[in-house]
Amino acid sequence: MSSAHSMIMCPVCGGQVIIENTDKVNLCSYCASPILGPDQSRNCTNHPDILATEVCHVCGDLICGECTEKRVGDYGGKLLTIVNCSKESCIAASEWARPLNEEYQSLANMDWADKSDNFILRITGIGAVVMMVFELVFILGMLYLQYFTSHSALLPKILFSGDIVIILMVLGNILAAILLQTSLQVYVHERQLVSGAILLVMLIVEVAYLLWRGLYFNLLFLEDPLFLTVLLLALLFGTLLVFVGSLGAIYVGNKKRVQMKNARKQLNLSIQHEIERL
Repeated sequence: MSSAHSMIMCPVCGGQVIIENTDKVNLCSYCASPILGPDQSRNCTNHPDILATEVCHVCGDLICGECTEKRVGDYGGKLLTIVNCSKESCIAASEWARPLNEEYQSLANMDWADKSDNFILRITGIGAVVMMVFELVFILGMLYLQYFTSHSALLPKILFSGDIVIILMVLGNILAAILLQTSLQVYVHERQLVSGAILLVMLIVEVAYLLWRGLYFNLLFLEDPLFLTVLLLALLFGTLLVFVGSLGAIYVGNKKRVQMKNARKQLNLSIQHEIERL
């Protein structure tokens, strides 16, 4: 039964929804979310005495758990849960998505790690940014020592004054950039364990390279030790943050790996990346 068209706000995306039918489901024109008609029965279309729990995303019928089939599909790079009823046409329209194993999804749920993941991402990100800034300050300080102080006599060169300083500092900035990029991967469930291990290795390489450069540039023989003291404190701060974050990523990532392994084992599922994404 149609009525004069009224408009409401979509509770999902906030867009305007035109209520064309008061006794049927109306779809949001922006996000396609189902909006019940004001006069529509809230019971299952196939079982009038049972309260509906879902809406078929294909035909818009209200359905109960017995009539519901859920699927998961990759649409535009995001995983979407598709709900369809038992009608053949609706099943056929949803075949592009994979059937959802709800028991597996429950066993593999990782909501418990949200707080720890956020903490790990923050401290590794801040630590990696500190290392990037440290590299920038380091290169500016070394250029100052090279061209404006007597310490330039202790700095090595190949062809011209400052060439080795620039080359080694550029390599240091590249390492710091890789460190920062790796630190951003510790938030991804399936890459957290490996990213944490790589981040730890990269941190060791970066710190070793920084210390070697300090010795190579004879910073221990600076007339004013303040520059070296500030550098060491900044290095210690950034290193500590990234170190704690990488260990946290390894620990939490391994717990997730064990959880996924146990879930597959309990349900006798094969180890497939596609299944893990569900």
